[in-house]
Amino acid sequence: MNEIHLHGRVKTAPWRYDGNLYTRISVQRTADRPGRTPQTGGNYDYVTVQFPGGVSQGLDIRPGQFLTVHGWVQSRDVHESLADFLKRAARRTETTVPDLDPTLADQLTVHRTMTEVVADRWQVNNSN
Repeated sequence: MNEIHLHGRVKTAPWRYDGNLYTRISVQRTADRPGRTPQTGGNYDYVTVQFPGGVSQGLDIRPGQFLTVHGWVQSRDVHESLADFLKRAARRTETTVPDLDPTLADQLTVHRTMTEVVADRWQVNNSN
């Protein structure tokens, strides 16, 4: 069975990709779960949530809101070049991309697996 139910606080401004809306939420661990140090996130886990078709639905999700999500877990493989990674990193930190050999930067790639929750149903609350 692949089913999940989460309640957490929206931590990032939503972003759009391929007609879907995404955000990250922090979900507090219950006392009976192993704890983590503050350097590794404290007693919170951070989860990406995908809202299929969320762009066309006009969802209004903002950092600080509480979100209850019911859905399923999805993983997908991503291949990203060094050039693409540096462009994304530069946008987030508002810095310039260092000069690299463009051919080499496009040839160097990394494979990673992304795991996210795909929301079937959700409720947005402005308070806990």
